[in-house]
Order: sequence, then structure tokens, then C-alpha cells
Amino acid sequence: MILPSFSFSEMNSKVLGLNFRNRKLLRQLNPRKYRRYADDKLLTKRILSKKKIKTPQLFKIIRTKEQIEYINWESLPKSFVIKPNRGTHGSGIIVFYGQRKKSLEWIMPNLETMDILQLKQHLSDIIDGKYSIDGKPDVAFFEERISNHKILKPYSYRGIPDIRIISYNNIPIMAELRLPTRESKGTANLHAGGIGVGIDIASGVTTTAIHRKRFDIIGDQYDIIEETLDNPKLPLRGIKIPYWDKILELTIKCQQYSKLGFLGVDIVIDRDKGPLVLELNARPGLAIQLANQEGLLARINQVKGIKTKLIAKAITIAKNLFGGEIEEQVENITGKEIIGMIETVLVHPNTFIASKEGTKKKSKYVAETVKAKIDTGALKSSIDYALAIRLGFTELQKVQKLFETKYDSSSKAQEAIIEYKQQLREFDDIKAFTIVRASNGITIRPIIEAQITLGDITKTFVLTVSNRSSLIYPVILGRKDLKEFLIDPSRTFTLR
Repeated sequence: MILPSFSFSEMNSKVLGLNFRNRKLLRQLNPRKYRRYADDKLLTKRILSKKKIKTPQLFKIIRTKEQIEYINWESLPKSFVIKPNRGTHGSGIIVFYGQRKKSLEWIMPNLETMDILQLKQHLSDIIDGKYSIDGKPDVAFFEERISNHKILKPYSYRGIPDIRIISYNNIPIMAELRLPTRESKGTANLHAGGIGVGIDIASGVTTTAIHRKRFDIIGDQYDIIEETLDNPKLPLRGIKIPYWDKILELTIKCQQYSKLGFLGVDIVIDRDKGPLVLELNARPGLAIQLANQEGLLARINQVKGIKTKLIAKAITIAKNLFGGEIEEQVENITGKEIIGMIETVLVHPNTFIASKEGTKKKSKYVAETVKAKIDTGALKSSIDYALAIRLGFTELQKVQKLFETKYDSSSKAQEAIIEYKQQLREFDDIKAFTIVRASNGITIRPIIEAQITLGDITKTFVLTVSNRSSLIYPVILGRKDLKEFLIDPSRTFTLR
């Protein structure tokens, strides 16, 4: 399905325009002495290799036309890539997927072939500077062809998709999956007819997909599409990108090593080797904003001035600031809020407490904000004894000895519960007792009910009470009390 086309002029004022990008970002943040780290692909490989960052394997370098005549064509692998060293927008890159049997002809994504004479001419054009960024003489090289990852392969027409991440201030601020099509002849270039799909930074899941409709004097016009253009027709929203955290980590490292303040990092995912840095881009294109339905300028302003040297912290900041679109869509469909494995919650105090006269009066205790662990392995929720006392559940003090004692058998524990009930007759705070069997013995735990606010939901949680003073989290929320929520097990940081 193809939806109406649109362009940058139809987006909000927070979009990063070409003039502002060149004047404010590239000139100020990407000086010439550092731009060469990105413009020179062989230099990029050398720098990243020293930093133990993997790139596609280099086979041959051709620096002069004389060298072309000495190439041993029979020694080339059946599949490879030819690239200009200083090419731009994918121009001059040719991918070969195989070799004709008993022939020195290599097969391209469109199933056409090139023979040695044609290859020599193409290499000669590269050396003449036909595809170089400044028109000056260039260098050609042969590189390994990436094997497509099984998750992304069905969405790609005879080519390798790549992931473009824009990074500013050492923080990834926007991401896009670029897919080859029949129209683009198997390349992931949007200008050639490839598909761009926005990626939610927090989850690594694809969102909006775009395809260039035309180019006119105003600028590129794009359609929003929902499916791949070639058969089989597959939905483009909801693709989970493999190795997502590793990809964000590689992006930050590339920016640190290149010293470029505004950088596009292109990463491919090899079937066997995982993420590889394909190239760095000191002048990243701006269509990524359309695929994400948001402006880069707004995101730049959000991270401007943030100082962090820790990669893990930078990733957390990026996820906190630039994620959530997928979560909002899921919440709209299911009516359930998405939560992570660790959440900040507000535990409300005991509303009423018993007075000396036997009546109930309003509590003077106050709510406390604490970190809670979301534990799907636990059926029931629990709370720390000391926290419960601070919240006004003072009757627990009367039975403290009861739940701190170890019992030899369940029957003895049950007898102790009956004895305490007879002595104290009535409990207002304590709703019940439960017997817990563990490797270190049998114990009794009181059960209370408390109001807890988790996300936008406030509800009554049934909590067993135990001494959790030696543990990190004073509250555990088990699956019995989490029916109103969806849990993202990959989110181990607190968003609230």
C-alpha cells in the first residue's frame, strides 16, 4: 500500500535543512582534517582496524591504470564488491553475486554480467575520478561481499541492507534501515530507488517506511509505504534489528575515533560476522528525517551540552530521549502500558491506622518513591519489612518474631499462625499469612495490601512482607499483579 507523497517542506520547523547542516554543523563540527577520515574509505578501514572495529575484508587495491593489467582475474572470489575509495552516494559501487560457470564473467544483482573488458573500463573510470567526491583521481579496491543476515534477507531484493545511524555529541540521535529494491538494482541507495525505514532508537524496531517518488526543483518527494515493493510483499513496520545495542555502541566509537561532531555511520550485518562498519559519512543525507517523521534539529537541541564519556550511558540517554514510538503504538492497540525490568514506583502509605480507642483515624505517613524489580518468575509481589513499617503498616511489628522464625515443618508453621491469631484476635493491616518453603527452611510471611503507582496506573497490590534489607530492591512485583502491563525484558534501565 502506498500513501500520499510528502517532502521536507510539509514537516515542522524542527527539521534540519541542507543550508543549516552545511553552515552550522559541517563547517563547525567537521573540519577538513577530520572529514578525510570519512571521505577516504581505505583510511577509515585502517583507523577502525587499529581500534579493533570490524569492517568488510579488503581483497585488492588498484591505484594506477597500469595495475589493472596485472590483475589475476582467476584468483578473485566468485562474489566481491568493487568500490571507489572516495565515492559518494553509492556511485561507482558494483556488487557481484557470482561467476558464470567456466567463464570470467561476474553476475550483478540485476542478473546482468560484466566481463574482464568491462571491469577494466570501470576500474579505469574510478581511477580517473569519475565517481570521486571532488572529481579528482581516485583509487579502486576490491572488498568482500557481505552475506545477508537471515532476519533482513527477506526484505532485500538481491542486495545487502544497511543501517544508517546519525550521531551528534557522541549520542546516536536517529536511525534508518535502508533496503535494496529491484528499482535500485540491488543497492540500498534511496536516491536509486531503495527503501528507507525509520528505526525506534529505544527498541531497534522499524517504524515508518519511505520510497522516493520523484525529484523536482523543490526537492525529493517521497511516498510513505507499508510493504516491500518486490515480491514477496512483506510489512516494513515492526522489524527487529539484530545486534541493536552493539550497533549503537559501534556508532559512538566511530564518532569518538573520527572526531567528527556530526556523523553518519553505515553498518551492515553479516550472517556470520555480525555488525560491520561499512563506511563513515561526514555529510549524511537528510531523508532519514522523513523515515522517522521527526526533525534532526529538534534532537540535536535535546542532546546539545550533554557530557558523557561512558558509552553505556550515552546509549541509555539515546534510548530514553529518542525511543517510545513503538511502545505508544502497542499501548494504543492493547490498552496496556509497557514497562521494563526495573521501574521507579510510588508506594502509598496505609490510609487508616487503628487508634488506642479501637477506632480508625487517617494516617500521617507519607508515600515513598523506590525502585522495584519486575519479576515475571515470581507469582506474588513482596515488600521490605522496614519500608512497610515506614508506610504505616505498624501491626507488622506485633508479628515480627513470627516471620523471622525458621520452622521444621509446614504443620508447625501453621500452628504458630493459629496461635498468633488467637492471641491478637484481629488484624487490620495484615490480610493473611502464607507459608514459604525454601532451601534454608520454612518461614511465615504476612500479607498486606498497598496502593502502588506504576507508570500511569495506581492499583492495589497484594504484597508478602519479608526482610529485604540486604537486597537491592525493596519491592518485587510478581506476575499476578501485572495483568494491566506489557513487559519489555530488554529494557533493564529505568525510564521514569
